[in-house]
Amino acid sequence: MPVDVILGTAGFGEHGRITTIPLAKEFLDTFKERGYYVVDTAFVYPGGFQGESETFLGILEVDKHRFLIDTKVRSFQANSHTPESIFLSVEEQFKRLKVSKVRTLYLHCPDRATPFKDTHKAMDDLYKHGKFERFGLSNFTAQEVEIFVKNAKENGWVTPTVYQGLYNLVSRLNESELFPVLKRNNINFFAYSPLAVGFFSNVRRGHEPGLGSRFDPNTRQGRRLRERYFKESFFDAVESIEKVGAKYGISNNSIALRWLTHHSELSDGDAIIIGASKIQQVKENLLSLSEGALPDEILDVVNDVWESVKSDAPAYSR
Repeated sequence: MPVDVILGTAGFGEHGRITTIPLAKEFLDTFKERGYYVVDTAFVYPGGFQGESETFLGILEVDKHRFLIDTKVRSFQANSHTPESIFLSVEEQFKRLKVSKVRTLYLHCPDRATPFKDTHKAMDDLYKHGKFERFGLSNFTAQEVEIFVKNAKENGWVTPTVYQGLYNLVSRLNESELFPVLKRNNINFFAYSPLAVGFFSNVRRGHEPGLGSRFDPNTRQGRRLRERYFKESFFDAVESIEKVGAKYGISNNSIALRWLTHHSELSDGDAIIIGASKIQQVKENLLSLSEGALPDEILDVVNDVWESVKSDAPAYSR
C-alpha cells in the first residue's frame, strides 16, 4: 500500500486553532471526502491544554463515522510512564474520546525516570486487554527503540510497529540513524511536521509572523520553534526552494509534501500527518499529496538545501 495520510488534530480545542465543534467537523468531513479516515491526537493537545482535542473528537463521535484514532498517553514529565500513570491516562483519554479502544497508542516521548521495562509491561497489559491494535513510539532515540524491540522479544510483550517522528525537507537527521533501525524491525514511520509548522510558507527573512502565530515569541511553543527554525541557513533554504519552485509554478508547501511522498525515505505502510488552521489549507495540502514526482531541478535544490542546513537541523528525538 502507498504512503498514507493522517489528519493531525493538535489544533482542535477551545485553546487551539480550530476552536468550535462545527469547524472541527468540517475539517473531518473534508478529510473523509477525499478517502482518508485516520486522525492523530494526544493527551496533551492542543499545546498543553490537555484533553481538548480528544474531547472534540469524542463529542463528534468520530469512531462511529469510520474514523480510526491514534493517540498518545500523558508524557513529557518524569514518572508519567509508570504503570499507574499510564493506566490513569488511558482511562481519562478513552472517556474523553468515548471509545473502548484505539488503533494506535503511543508513548509520546521518553520518560527516562521510569524503567522502560515497567512502561513496556504496562503497555503490554493494555494491549492484551484489547485497548489498542498498534503500539507506537514517538521522539525516542534509535537506541531506545532497539531496547523496546529487545524487551518485546525477550518477554513476549507487544512489539512497537509504528514510530511517529519529525521529518521534513530541513529535518532529516533520522535518515541515517533511526530509519535503518525501523526498517530492520519492520516498524512504520509516521512523519509529523511535514511543513515545518508553517515555516516554509509563512516565514521569510525580515518578515516574521507575530502574535497569535505558531512562532509567537510570547509563547513557550513559539520560542521553541524559533530556536529550532530561525537560523540563517534555514532562511536561505526557504529562499532557494521558493526560487526554483517559482520556475515551475509549485509552492514551497507543495514541494515539501511531494518530496515526502515521492522522493523521501518513506515507503509503503508509512504515513504523513497533516494539520492546518484553515479548511482551504487542508484542501491544498491534500491536492499536493495527490500530485506526482518533482522535476529533477527541484530535487537537486532540495538535496543541496539539506546539505546546507544539516549542521543546524533539529534532533529527531527528545
